[in-house]
Amino acid sequence: MMNGVTAFVVRYSGTKREGVVEYLQLVSRVMLYPAIFLLAIGIFIGAVWANVSWGRYWGWDPKEVWALITMLVYAAALHPVSLPWLRKPMVFHLFCIVAFLTVLITYFGVNFFLGGMHSYA
Repeated sequence: MMNGVTAFVVRYSGTKREGVVEYLQLVSRVMLYPAIFLLAIGIFIGAVWANVSWGRYWGWDPKEVWALITMLVYAAALHPVSLPWLRKPMVFHLFCIVAFLTVLITYFGVNFFLGGMHSYA
């Protein structure tokens, strides 16, 4: 997300340096691979923990669902061949900024606004 914000600042600051914007896109793509891997591992470990604690792997709780939505949204960024609009650097950076909103919803939205076992509402 920060690379996306930096790319927008660089692009619209008056000095159009496309090389920097494309480099930030490359860095973002490289960072997405371990991030999505770790997110998937976290969901898997959470499912194992849920099975030990509650006797089920997946309960369709809002926190579980939004964690899955977050992983799927970020995984979409790894498919520029299937989604040609993600090949454009500025569109990719905008996507990354918007994708970060799913993280915020998963963390704050579910905890404070939605019900379920993971909420504080």
